[in-house]
Amino acid sequence: MARMRYHYNPETCQYEPIIHTGRHFLNQTGRFILICLILAFGGLAYYLTHYPSLDENQLTRENHELKWQWGELHNEIRHVSNQLRVLEHDDDDHYRVLLAMNPLDPSMRLAGAGGHAPVLLPADESVSEILGAYDSLFRLGNRIEVHEQSLKELEKEVAVKERQLSTRPAMQPIDNRQLTRFNSIFGMRLHPVYRDWRNHNGLDLTAPQGTPVYATGDGIISFAAYNGGYGNVVYINHGFGFESRYGHLSKFNTQPGQQVKRGDLIGFVGSTGVSTTPHLHYEVLYHGKYVNPINFMYRDVKQEEYNKLIRKAPTVLPDNKSSGVERQ
Repeated sequence: MARMRYHYNPETCQYEPIIHTGRHFLNQTGRFILICLILAFGGLAYYLTHYPSLDENQLTRENHELKWQWGELHNEIRHVSNQLRVLEHDDDDHYRVLLAMNPLDPSMRLAGAGGHAPVLLPADESVSEILGAYDSLFRLGNRIEVHEQSLKELEKEVAVKERQLSTRPAMQPIDNRQLTRFNSIFGMRLHPVYRDWRNHNGLDLTAPQGTPVYATGDGIISFAAYNGGYGNVVYINHGFGFESRYGHLSKFNTQPGQQVKRGDLIGFVGSTGVSTTPHLHYEVLYHGKYVNPINFMYRDVKQEEYNKLIRKAPTVLPDNKSSGVERQ
């Protein structure tokens, strides 16, 4: 049973029951609903103005993730740039110095940078960062390309230097263990046969008759025959302006046009031509001018290393390559 409500009537000085009509009930209900709607819309408006939507939350998380990745990208660009700077320094100040090459001009390493077409975007801080990163990557790619070209140049130069080293007449033509005397007089001396002062353009290495004589560098035999005072002599064209000559040989082990390697057996010690005792007259020419061979010899080479150079040397020519001169 519903609880009865009363109100005081001052005219009758009595408490009289409150009787609710249908219209009163509708008014009360309408006010209640209106208040609820006002509160609901007010709460929704407050939520929308103070709390982001689910889509905004997702975008915010993605934005934070992109900013983090952007920072990592910047760090990686700086790291790669620093590593490349170290390689460029080694290239200019070490490798090119060792190979007697000029260092690259700094402007060459940045050649073409800044030549890309500008990207037209709204002026914004984020857009400026993007354009800055794009420019950094462009410059970095250009530097890498220039460095790759520089490494190719170094590789080619190293190949040339290797050929120069292998062709340079730097080895002693006779094994130290078979030498009986090493005459290092280069220049004016009293000739042992003609007994007058003459220019001596090489070195005399005295050794027993038939001692093996080895090529002192890679090259091509340009002459192998009897030649007056030289007697039996071999000329080797080493390229790069160098030529070596081996005189007074008793026998040949090579022929003109043959390619030889450092340490190949090319003949044997003798006393042919103008000579008083078995020995090798050894000369080195550079661009047609006589130079002292002692300046090119590795005099401090160990015996084991010398043995490795001559170990695989052929002892005779193949039958189909006979030079027409007696061979041992």
